[in-house]
Amino acid sequence: MSATGKVDHLTGERKIKPDCVLDYNLKMGAVDKADMINSFVVCTRKTTKWYKKIFLQLIDTAILNGSIVHRQLTGKVITYQKYRENLMRELLEEHHTPRRPSTGGRPAVDNPLRLTARHFPCKVPQTAAQGSRTRRHCKVCLSGARRSKQRKMTKYMCLACDTPLCISPCFEEYHMLKHY
Repeated sequence: MSATGKVDHLTGERKIKPDCVLDYNLKMGAVDKADMINSFVVCTRKTTKWYKKIFLQLIDTAILNGSIVHRQLTGKVITYQKYRENLMRELLEEHHTPRRPSTGGRPAVDNPLRLTARHFPCKVPQTAAQGSRTRRHCKVCLSGARRSKQRKMTKYMCLACDTPLCISPCFEEYHMLKHY
């Protein structure tokens, strides 16, 4: 037990504490300072998974330790925020891989040839196996730019464009208007 240098106001006696408590209090300032610095640039998100929170806390602590070591080794004084930005930039430059273009899904742009080519009236597509007619949603009715959107089914398709369209008026609108 060691004296703390403080006096109890009621009894007038000197306060004493165990040595381990005094050592903890002396060293605790660095932990408080680290927590304060990390509180300004937290990468922890609202997550319910406890292990994610611990992982992100460890990342924050590792970055802070790296910043302190960098400052001691180089002697350069940069802000902690700037250090984090430089670290992220360097990691992305070294390990970034460009995204591959998407191979699935809808095409990104409309086919402009639909306005220039000559199109014959729609045909009813036949499946080879059964000879039965298939129904699909009309592209013009579904887009709904000029009128209210409908999910109208049609059995007709423009064979040149491979697009399901109603005979009237959608076939003409699709091939004559830029914004159908």
